Amino acid sequence: MDEIKDVESPYPQMLPSASRFAKCMTELGLHPDDILVVYDTLEVGLYSSPRVAWACRHFGQRDVHVLNNFPRYVRDGFPVATGPLAVLPRCQPDYPVNEQDPREVISYDELHDLVLSNKINEETQIIDARIPGRFSGADPELNPSLRSGHMPSALNVPLASILGEDKVILSPEELKSRFRTAGVDGRRPVILTCNSGVTAAALDLALQLSGYEMERRLYDGSWMEWTRRAEDDLVTVSE
Repeated sequence: MDEIKDVESPYPQMLPSASRFAKCMTELGLHPDDILVVYDTLEVGLYSSPRVAWACRHFGQRDVHVLNNFPRYVRDGFPVATGPLAVLPRCQPDYPVNEQDPREVISYDELHDLVLSNKINEETQIIDARIPGRFSGADPELNPSLRSGHMPSALNVPLASILGEDKVILSPEELKSRFRTAGVDGRRPVILTCNSGVTAAALDLALQLSGYEMERRLYDGSWMEWTRRAEDDLVTVSE
């Protein structure tokens, strides 16, 4: 994940330029028509893999999948390899430079204007994947200089709520029920956010699996950008 980010941004996981992404894929020996399966090795089951898969699709990778819980895959006896990581030959020709699709991301400035114009919940909706305590403002940020809370009118669907007790992503019916309970309207576009743009991609995946067809855009800067830049009245703390 850290290989395909903007290393010069002050925010943790901003998308890289299309040329940097293409350079990384070329050096990894990956081609646009390769089938990619992305997975996490964490016991939490699902964390950064949806973000990597989302970024790959965003830049034109055609066939990308997320493995639903690698630790369970291992426990169920599926084959695994040990030893040094495989090194593929450099991609020939170079991986193509595919420009970003602006319909899939939203910038701070555009989101800020939407919030100020009171269009959130009228024309679109914000879904935040952070844990409830950070979302509400009850729990402080790890960096005490940063404000906790959430964007006005945002809905909270924490990452943990889309996973079962076995840390496997829920069924489409269960996912849709979780979104409905959180107040998500399946007829309106959504803006997805989290702490740094990582778990927001898991919500994007969950919405796809749920069968929702609304427009989905990821706010790349997420809370790490919003809390540093937004005015105080645009940082909401729940009662």
